[in-house]
Amino acid sequence: MTLSKSQGGAGLALLLLCAANFLDAMDVSTIGVALPAIQSELGMPATSLQWAVSAYVLGYGGFLLLGGRVADLFGHRRVFLWSLGVFAAASIAGGFVDSGTTLIAARLIKGIAAAFTAPAALALLLSVFGEGEKRAKALGVFASTGAAGFVLGMVLGGAATLISWRATLVMGAPVAILALVVAPFVLPKDHARTGHRPRFDWAGAITITPGLLLFVFGITNAAAAGWATFPTWGSLLAALVLILLFLRVESRHADPMVPLAIFRRAKLSHANALAALFQGVYVGFQFIATLYYQNVFGWSAFTTGFCFAIGGACVMFLAPRFALIAQSRGATGLMTSGVGLQAISYIFWVGAFGQINPIVLVGVSQLLLGVGYAMTYPSVQVAALSDVEDEQSGLASGLLFASFQIGGGIVLAAASAIFAAAPDFGWNAYVAGTAFVAALSVAVTLLAALGPRTAAAATLQDDIRQAAE
Repeated sequence: MTLSKSQGGAGLALLLLCAANFLDAMDVSTIGVALPAIQSELGMPATSLQWAVSAYVLGYGGFLLLGGRVADLFGHRRVFLWSLGVFAAASIAGGFVDSGTTLIAARLIKGIAAAFTAPAALALLLSVFGEGEKRAKALGVFASTGAAGFVLGMVLGGAATLISWRATLVMGAPVAILALVVAPFVLPKDHARTGHRPRFDWAGAITITPGLLLFVFGITNAAAAGWATFPTWGSLLAALVLILLFLRVESRHADPMVPLAIFRRAKLSHANALAALFQGVYVGFQFIATLYYQNVFGWSAFTTGFCFAIGGACVMFLAPRFALIAQSRGATGLMTSGVGLQAISYIFWVGAFGQINPIVLVGVSQLLLGVGYAMTYPSVQVAALSDVEDEQSGLASGLLFASFQIGGGIVLAAASAIFAAAPDFGWNAYVAGTAFVAALSVAVTLLAALGPRTAAAATLQDDIRQAAE
């Protein structure tokens, strides 16, 4: 028996799903500030140290499509519980690692578990809250916890590192275990399938999963070692071959893992493109700003992480409200305003570089960035899921989360390449890197403005035009 149909049960289900979403997003960035302590104790070389962070992203981004489709076929609750259990076990195991290899393995397993948990959680939320204002409000809360988890990950990681770097790996386990205990009582049971049961698309799974893994590996390696190295271009070339093979397989399969018709949904495709780019721009800026605050201002890891708390607070408190606006008035305008505010934040950061007090620089830029992120993140989710049926909600969620992860990797690789090459041209690396981010964010704003209009918005504009005529 579950309580999800009652108002209190639905609220508890939302709390549980948001907790899992927060953990998944938090683990992307939590360990970053602990890298010096990890290197000191485990003796990891610098070339492999970054994989303590990247292994999680590799597993997360590489398995999201598979995770979303598996959840649709085998049950959202069943997949959510199993993957959350693996996440908790890997978190605990991470506290006992004794080498760089075991640390990277634990992070990779956590990332894979998150790739199954995240789309299943979002699909369960859609099932619990149905349509209308309640769903919009729930989506806003869910989006705010995910965004806050990512933004506040460095803050929490810095605080945990004061105890031990191992605490950054273990601290999510108690929450995950508590969620596992409560989940069977509050999450809706998986519906028994009637009629035709789709065959699992093994050919699609064994082409797209390694294809995405190699793609994420390639762009991650590019950020660390450059685009000219064999592991980078070799991985990207192999990924391209596998993805093209996947598209051919899907076009011929009776029950494809990813029905290619889903990409003809204008709102979903536009939201995925926007998710990849705006998240990528943010990750690129976070990378450059973190280095600037530590290397130029001399701030500690904890202080640097705390700089992003303003943006995290804006997201937590404002995202639920913006989700309701996106649901009732359409997401395109809100997404455009949100990425526009982010663009202004990056432009301000470049223009004020070295000219104003550091506290003012952080405060103003983070306030603009936080409000803009709070407007964009839930609006993207509302737009992506607004015309997707329940039986494809897991897949659509996987596509959306994959867009966030892959976009972040691509833009980070480009921003870090510009940052590294700028001194050779006599440019300030921080200005050049952030100027690239700012210019790209302006292009993203234009892309957002070209998004599909809602029926209400289209009717209103037609009425205005007819009245003018």
